[in-house]
Amino acid sequence: MDGMIFGACTVAGVLVTALCARRALHHPRVFTWLIAVAFGVCTVGVFFAVPAVAGAAEEVTGLDNAGKLVAHICAILWCAALQLTMVDLAYRPEYLRAALYQRVCLAVVVLAVMVPLFLTTNGQDVEFTTAYADHSAVAAYLLVYLSYVLITCGELAFMCGRTARRARTTRPWTGAGFTLCALAAVLGVGYTMSKGSYLVCHALGSPWSLDVEEAASPALSGLAVLFLFAGLTMPMLGGLRQRLRGGERTATSEDAAPPRAG
Repeated sequence: MDGMIFGACTVAGVLVTALCARRALHHPRVFTWLIAVAFGVCTVGVFFAVPAVAGAAEEVTGLDNAGKLVAHICAILWCAALQLTMVDLAYRPEYLRAALYQRVCLAVVVLAVMVPLFLTTNGQDVEFTTAYADHSAVAAYLLVYLSYVLITCGELAFMCGRTARRARTTRPWTGAGFTLCALAAVLGVGYTMSKGSYLVCHALGSPWSLDVEEAASPALSGLAVLFLFAGLTMPMLGGLRQRLRGGERTATSEDAAPPRAG
């Protein structure tokens, strides 16, 4: 199931990243490039989350759980890029630089904790999944990762929801797109709550069904990615539709105009 979910996300990610990169080249602004980078990083992450790709990465690098490490690092960078995108769109210029630095520093701190913890814990008899919740270092690593994703998804849900509400009447495609982004962030919160609650309950001695968690978490994660892909491409589609309609109106008016006197 994981392979099917993350494989579909990878295919969608390649297409959306290409569209966003094209938009960034034609309309170079901070947020357009950040969106393209976010989608590119996310696509790499979900690609390495495919079990077959993760296994191949281990064989090529000789590092156990290499695919999991790449997927988690990409998730951190993806969340950070999306945060920076929304900050660039929402904050006033006098607050923008400080807000950007705060979020970059938080992502760097999280990675500085996660990567050494991964390297000191990693081994053939360990996997960084909830199935190894008995391993205290694995649980700590996952909780650090999930805490960051929870914080960023919570902020993204709030900021995307506010942007959607403001744009709903004036730019309906943008409003609908950010509504989907807010829903994607809520699904991301659900993903972190699914995994995180299992780890916490396991530590307290009363875990719920691991089978349910292993089925729910990939589904929530995959849906969050797909909704986000759809949400952030809708403003582009709306702009393209508007340009096409404007071109049709221009062509119609030119055809209807009387010929000039020669």
